[in-house]
Amino acid sequence: MDVVKEVKLLKYQMSLMKHMINAEEHPFFMFALDHEFEENQVQAFLKILGVFSLRINGEDISVWYQDDQLFSPFNLPLDNVYASVQPTLEELELYVAKIFYQEFELEYLLCSLKKQFIQTEVCDFFLQRLKPDSK
Repeated sequence: MDVVKEVKLLKYQMSLMKHMINAEEHPFFMFALDHEFEENQVQAFLKILGVFSLRINGEDISVWYQDDQLFSPFNLPLDNVYASVQPTLEELELYVAKIFYQEFELEYLLCSLKKQFIQTEVCDFFLQRLKPDSK
């Protein structure tokens, strides 16, 4: 099969999968499909959220700190990622831009994660900071 036919087949199969996935139960996965995220992008972002969770709770992140190959394709500043300070909205926006190479509503991304019960505390932390009266 030639490359064009393979791509068409994959796009069709992805379209079928979107019809089978319950968007109410898996909103983040649907978001990832709609925005054509790659596996390494999702893995890197979920790890960032895990690090943010530790930072928000003031937990030790030294065990996480390493020359992380997961982040190398995105040129993320590891000293900042693993800093022992509260994460900021600007930091999240920077990592999202570097990992996903596209713009979308950050609130929609965070809500899709929260609805799928992925790092809900981190999502609430940033959603609160996105509110106009909290800036």
